[in-house]
Amino acid sequence: MKTRLFKLGMLLVPSLCLGLSLDAFAAGTPVSMLTQVQGDVQVSKDGKEWKKVDRNKFLFAGYQVKTGADGVGKLVNQTTNLTQEVAANSVVEITEADVKALSGKISAPAQDSGNLVDGIGQRFDKAQRYTTVRRSVEKKATEVKLDTVSEITLSAAYPDLVWSGMGKEYSYRLVIDGKNHDIAATDNEIIRFTVPALSAGEHDYRVDVMQGSNAVYEPKKSGKIKWLSKDEEKQIADGLAKIEKTSPGDTFFKAYFLDDKGLTVSALDLYRKYFESNADDVDMYPMLIKAYNDLKLEKQKKESALKLQDMRKAAGG
Repeated sequence: MKTRLFKLGMLLVPSLCLGLSLDAFAAGTPVSMLTQVQGDVQVSKDGKEWKKVDRNKFLFAGYQVKTGADGVGKLVNQTTNLTQEVAANSVVEITEADVKALSGKISAPAQDSGNLVDGIGQRFDKAQRYTTVRRSVEKKATEVKLDTVSEITLSAAYPDLVWSGMGKEYSYRLVIDGKNHDIAATDNEIIRFTVPALSAGEHDYRVDVMQGSNAVYEPKKSGKIKWLSKDEEKQIADGLAKIEKTSPGDTFFKAYFLDDKGLTVSALDLYRKYFESNADDVDMYPMLIKAYNDLKLEKQKKESALKLQDMRKAAGG
């Protein structure tokens, strides 16, 4: 049993609003994913400024892909899951309906059984809902109430559970199937607890907020932990290995893959790692915000949404 804590500060809640919400400047939904990139492959939002790509990348309508003499890649339609191969020395444009070759050659759409996840469309649409928030003055909550995720998938390889910290005066009692696990008081914003191994299947859990020996908050309804079996965990490991083989070091797609499988805590870790190194990837930032939302980490969700608004304004979007 192991407890790990993220040092971030005090949980606050919004109060007096000082202005209207800023526009989210939504870029729409990704319509294609560029994958299995090899050689000289570049992407542009407008056909003027180009950036070299060496990993999987989600593309929006209006994006263009350019390959050099040794460059190739595959495009996966996020609605149909059909794939098309972009040949060397080609320029293609992504549209809402299909992919258009501006020069060079692209193959006809075909089925590909190797796709690891379904299209991102619905998940990204949901993520966009969380990107518009109000800027406000904040004050400490007067009521002790802790929201925790109602369902979470964990495993031996991904055993960590997280929730919002309530302040240094509070400790926590995690109850799993009636067994108590005590977590010491801390002023960290995110509490992280490594759950001891459980049997495969569903388990009831709840997190009580404690002050001394007294429970000052107990949720009315328990949540569910789904603990993966060894076979299910092997499928996850195989999927991650395939991503690493086809796109080495692709932290974002690994995060998205884990997110798709319900391993949201581990997905959040990788989303955070990815955006620390790729701060300019404004388009996909809503996925980080969604992960915070799904884990009931409201303060981090709001801070990230405001950061996204600022990034979009700076980018002229």
